[in-house]
Amino acid sequence: MLKSLRTMLCAMLCVVLLSSAALACTVVAVGKDASADGSAMITHNDDSRVANTRLFIVPEADWPEGSMRSVVKDAHGYEGDGQVIGEIPQVPHTFRYFFSRYSFMNEKGVAISESTNSVDVTDERSAKVKQIMVKDAVGMMDAWILQDIMLERASTAREAVEIMGKLVEEYGWFDAGETMPLTDGNEVWIAEFYGNKIWAARRMPDDHIFVGANRARLRHLDLTDKENVMYCPDLVEYAVKNGFIAEKDVNMKDFSPADVYYPSTALYATRREWRVLSLAAPDSFKLGPDEYDYPMSIKPDKKLGVHDILLIKGDWYEGTPFDLSKGIQAGPWGNPIRFANSSKKNPDASWERSVNMMRTAYVHIAQVRGDLPAEVRGISWYGYGAPDTTYITPLWPVMSKLPPLYGIGDRYHDYDPKSGWWVNTRVQELAGLRYQDARKEIHAARDAKLKPLYVQARMIQDKAAEMLKAGDKDGAVSLITDFSYAHAVDWNQRWLALGDRLLSKYALGYTDVKATPYPEEWNEIVGYDTPKRSTK
Repeated sequence: MLKSLRTMLCAMLCVVLLSSAALACTVVAVGKDASADGSAMITHNDDSRVANTRLFIVPEADWPEGSMRSVVKDAHGYEGDGQVIGEIPQVPHTFRYFFSRYSFMNEKGVAISESTNSVDVTDERSAKVKQIMVKDAVGMMDAWILQDIMLERASTAREAVEIMGKLVEEYGWFDAGETMPLTDGNEVWIAEFYGNKIWAARRMPDDHIFVGANRARLRHLDLTDKENVMYCPDLVEYAVKNGFIAEKDVNMKDFSPADVYYPSTALYATRREWRVLSLAAPDSFKLGPDEYDYPMSIKPDKKLGVHDILLIKGDWYEGTPFDLSKGIQAGPWGNPIRFANSSKKNPDASWERSVNMMRTAYVHIAQVRGDLPAEVRGISWYGYGAPDTTYITPLWPVMSKLPPLYGIGDRYHDYDPKSGWWVNTRVQELAGLRYQDARKEIHAARDAKLKPLYVQARMIQDKAAEMLKAGDKDGAVSLITDFSYAHAVDWNQRWLALGDRLLSKYALGYTDVKATPYPEEWNEIVGYDTPKRSTK
């Protein structure tokens, strides 16, 4: 009875979820030998139209023998929205973790992000794939549920992949496909879930960088490499049985589940892949912006820090033929933000899709040092809104509390100066008054605090690690909590003041209450001229 009810609910809810999900997130992963300080990093721009942007910490817990864990659909929406669609056996102890639109890091330093994928229907085969893997998919797992359960249970990235894989094999996946980078500071894995009970994962080389941008990315896998590749038992057989690939074309040392189970060549995705890889390796990466089969990961030209990744997350193709700050669409002040991707007249039309965009709910950069005690190894550099015009601040899952600003307000509630999301969104919107000039002021304010903060956060992390090794866990947690809490509140106050400054500086078309004429090239474009009396 439970199984039948579960299946029925999943089928009904799947349509609703897929229609509302924003296929928009960009994720990046950096191996420990590709980073400037030996940490591994994974990131997430959660570019959702419907996100609940509040951030919480789910505490650790012990569970009696025989306990069951409820599987709750839409638990990441709003109070009362969640629906229990089944249950699974609970484990004796669950870990502490960050819970927001997506859960993303636990107290063991395991961090995860996600990018939702779509099937590009171009022929009979891809139409069949979409029907079976998306429309007819049956299961109890989606990205939100899977990430919650994994973070409750996993101590390493490898274990996280195994946990998620087993859950999907047993209970099935009914949602749109996902690409999920994971790290524990030592290893980086890229896991993909394609629908039903099909999944695969690959360990990324430690000196590489990876990008996912709304299309499946696992290609050319050596399925005989058991150390660096994991996958469901019927990965190949299921594809052959359903006619996705002919048995004669199967190559166990060069198998591309992305192409077999979730084919896509959409420029919406591939152009961002090109951009991130070309920014990471401007000298050595030679492929152009219109290619399809970009490498799964590459070695960057130089080792990357958190700030390098933040700049990539805020990119809008500056200096390329696709620069969104150029042309009449950018207005007189070079605004790269685009508020719509289609029109009633031409619903298939689309602006160039950049990594930075206006509807980003949050940007998250997980920086994990695998050589430290688990409780302090993972820093979540967290910020609200479009990455180009926001700040990031260090948070740890072991913090005893978060500032109230993270639990107040979002896009579904009126503006609230006590809300971290709204304070950042106000600055983002005010930047649109005079984007390029405002951006310089925002970056100056951001960098003045961020650059020393990167150093301070590492010092606090090292000191907390010493305290943990000496047996003083309470002191370590208190140190980290006080440090993170104070800086998060300080950032919010700074951004409130910055918003006031931007409004007073650029309101009414002025700059500091002085008339600022439009650029001459803009006047020419719009036909600016002296008004003339009608001759009629």
